[in-house]
Amino acid sequence: MSDIREELADWIDTDVIAERILEDMEGHDVSLSLENAKTIWLDVLENELCEAIGSSVKARFNVV
Repeated sequence: MSDIREELADWIDTDVIAERILEDMEGHDVSLSLENAKTIWLDVLENELCEAIGSSVKARFNVV
């Protein structure tokens, strides 16, 4: 699993994530700062990412 994890980590485009965060902040007139962007990303990681990944695995591979 370690090899796959490393390959996946290399494949994930963090620039796309950063761009999306900044675009959403800008679209809601939130002050663009590194600290604000980090706050958003950490919130997603802590509160939404695990559930979203689990839901996607279930939906894509028809598992319960």
